[in-house]
This record gives sequence, C-alpha cells and structure tokens, in this order.
Amino acid sequence: MEEKYLSALSGQDRKTTCCWCCQRGALAFRIILDRTAYVCGENIRVRAQVENRQPSQQVICIKLTQHIEYFIEKGVLGENKSLSCTVFEHKSPPIAANSEGKYDSTTEQSIRLPVVPPTLIGVCRLIQLYYVLRVYLEDEKGNESLPLDFPFTVATVPYRIPNAASPPIEYEFCSSHVEGGKYVSPEFRLGQVYDGEGEDISKEEEIVLYRPVYAKLAERKVGSPQYAKDFRSGSVSGHLIS
Repeated sequence: MEEKYLSALSGQDRKTTCCWCCQRGALAFRIILDRTAYVCGENIRVRAQVENRQPSQQVICIKLTQHIEYFIEKGVLGENKSLSCTVFEHKSPPIAANSEGKYDSTTEQSIRLPVVPPTLIGVCRLIQLYYVLRVYLEDEKGNESLPLDFPFTVATVPYRIPNAASPPIEYEFCSSHVEGGKYVSPEFRLGQVYDGEGEDISKEEEIVLYRPVYAKLAERKVGSPQYAKDFRSGSVSGHLIS
C-alpha cells in the first residue's frame, strides 16, 4: 500500500447546547483511524473518545457508504447519475449521561469490511466509485450530532508488516446489498426469462455464467494441514499409543 493510505487520520468536534440562555451541557467527540485503506475481510480499527455532559446517553455510530457516479457523453453537457448504498452500520455500547467514555473497535465487536468492489477513481471516465466513512453520535431519540466524514479506500492489496509474509488472499462474489452484487445481467444467466405475458414460467435453478469476484483477505484456518495429514496417516497416532 502507498504511504498515504497507511497514515492515521483524526477528527474532533464539540458543541454546547443552551436552554433559556443557560448552558445545558457540552458534548465533545474525537475519532482516530489507524489507516484509511482496507482490503475486504479486514477488521477496521476505529478509536474514539467521548465527553458526554448531556442529560441523555450517547451511542457512537459508524457507517460506511458506497457512492457511484455514472457519466454518459450525450449532447453538449452529457448526462450523469448518482447512487449510494450503505455498506454497513455499526453502533457502540451506550455512553452514560454526564460521563466520559472510550471506544476501540478491536476490543469490542469487530467491524469487518464485507466483499465490495474496490475504489475506482480516475481510472474510467464513465464511472467513479468511492466510499465515505461517517462517524457520529446518536442519542436515545435517534438524533444525530457531531458527524465526521473520512475518506475510505477499498484496496486490492492487503496491509503487510515489514519483513513479514504477505497475508493470503482469496476471491469471492460481491455482497448482494451494494452496487456490484445486486444485479446480474440476463446475458450472464442461463435459463428462460419471463417477459410478463402469459402464465409464469416454472422456476428453475438459476445458473450464472459470469459474475465478477473481488479480492478478500483469506480467513485463518485453525490447525496445520500438514499436521492433520500426518495424524490421519497414523505416524503420529502410533507414537501417542506407545
């Protein structure tokens, strides 16, 4: 990965609410991202510090959004279309009123990046695909406050510790809830297509002829395959019995 993707990013914001010309309570928020580029399957690390002097508890919300922009050369100015999809949304344990709290996604429930298309900016003039990570606070009534947006890059090469072997990579289909995995064009499917007239055709098992796959960090397997092979062959079990 390039150095710019490995640099940490931080952001902070603060607000004080007032009621009848009197200060009601302060709300401060600080976020730190270890890096801004991740491969699908990696756990995203987000650290936060919250100062909650409000009368209600607050929850840290982490939301990753996929943005797609299409451009078509038509006429003088051309035409464009924009779409957005929520990749995931994660909420932290609540932070009590009139208290301070810290959050680290590595010690809480992990935030794993699902399989989505990689970031595509400045590569094709017909399409731009990018992601934005938004972190904000939410109270008991669902009111959002202090939103902070960070650029987020979905990479194809995993982060590698210097002088260490590269993590294994595998390939999987895109998640079905984002662009890239929602729709498979009819020319890439095998079977009859219902045109809306007459009786509905019987449903057959769908056969997809082509569907793109994307890089994903391979899951770690428990145990060593070589040891398991030796154990099944009886070379290890003989020593154990003796």
